[in-house]
Amino acid sequence: MKILFLTHFYPPRHIGGTETYTHGLAKGLVNAGHQVQVLCVEEWETGAQYWNGFTDDVYDTVPVRRLNLNWTRAANINRDLYDNPVTAVFLEQYLEKTKPDIVHITSCVTLSSGVIPVVKQAGIPLIITLTDFWFICPRLTLLNGNGSQCDGKTTAQECLRCMSSKSEILRYSRRIVPEPLMDSWMDWMSHHSILSGARGLRGVAFDINHRKQLLRERLALADLVIAPSTFLRDVFVKNDFTMPIRIISYGHDLSWLLNHPDKQPSDVIRFGYIGQIIPVKGVHVLLESFVNAQVDGKAKLSIFGDRRKDPAYARQLARIATDTPSIHFEDAFAHEHLGDVLPQLDMIVVPSLWAENNPLVIQESFAAKVPVIATASQGLSEFVHHEQNGLLFKLGDQEDLTRQLLRVVNEPDLIQHLRNGITKVKDIAESVIEIVGLYVELAG
Repeated sequence: MKILFLTHFYPPRHIGGTETYTHGLAKGLVNAGHQVQVLCVEEWETGAQYWNGFTDDVYDTVPVRRLNLNWTRAANINRDLYDNPVTAVFLEQYLEKTKPDIVHITSCVTLSSGVIPVVKQAGIPLIITLTDFWFICPRLTLLNGNGSQCDGKTTAQECLRCMSSKSEILRYSRRIVPEPLMDSWMDWMSHHSILSGARGLRGVAFDINHRKQLLRERLALADLVIAPSTFLRDVFVKNDFTMPIRIISYGHDLSWLLNHPDKQPSDVIRFGYIGQIIPVKGVHVLLESFVNAQVDGKAKLSIFGDRRKDPAYARQLARIATDTPSIHFEDAFAHEHLGDVLPQLDMIVVPSLWAENNPLVIQESFAAKVPVIATASQGLSEFVHHEQNGLLFKLGDQEDLTRQLLRVVNEPDLIQHLRNGITKVKDIAESVIEIVGLYVELAG
């Protein structure tokens, strides 16, 4: 079959859960003999104009076409983030040339939802995998500006207040302008593209009601919508998305396990964090909890991730760890090197402050028989079961996380008990068989 993936970014420069999932599936399909092409965005904030051409390459056997865009120079900045005519026109021409049998979208964050009706107008079957809350929340995370959880069932005013927290100018304005007046002003601005595209408002002052209605309609155009977790599906159902959503868990590229060395012995318990170094991931909660545990000489903590993405946050983390020599900051690494990293760790910690729905690092850790300590949110507790294959702690609760870390240090048999509770992880070969079955079902 000829399969086209549409996604926001792609390795090797961009590495995240959606990128890793998309590449693992694309590579697995190539290995199974299918013709695969990926269309994504490469540059996103650079360039003299919005459209800056494209490049073609092959990454790890997968052909990739990368569009170079500068979202800050779009004609209608805020609307184009969710309904972009430029990427839609490009895709229309691209589909005429390539004529795929099926299109599989794993993210619309950069290409926008404008690509969805283009696929359907071309008469091509379309599958969309939900990997976050973008169709509900402009911030993707359903996390309010003050850090509290959001259920998505919000008014336009509530969304604009939340989005205001992203802008220093608007945060200051809300301190001095009465809230009703500020709400009215933001609502008015969101309907005037010339004004809402000004610095401090771009990427913030969306026409929320239009965005919500349009994205609900666009998602319903897909022939099949997939969610990797019950939790994620339920969030969309509660937000009045009425199309059927099929739950299909991720398959994982476990090729790194082929040369997986045996667990390396250690005199101390080795905790680790692997992921993005950004505030919503809760890395500061982990560091502060580890410092409070006072386990120098008994345990160490290694943080793997790219600290250049948010330099201010990286400096905050460095300050927390200043007087704790058993905390080590390591660079991010390519996915294929997981087999070198995980044998050096006894426990992985996932301290997310937003309701992640199925982060790949959990299953990848389980594949290496490494138990997980995770936030007790619905999205994580669906996979990490307390005292069975890992431990859970209350969201953002440093004291509770400290207690769980100390349990691992002070209970000698706990890690082995949790390792025994880890079940088989679904690999990419299983996923390819499953997904191809869906492709055949839709495309004949």
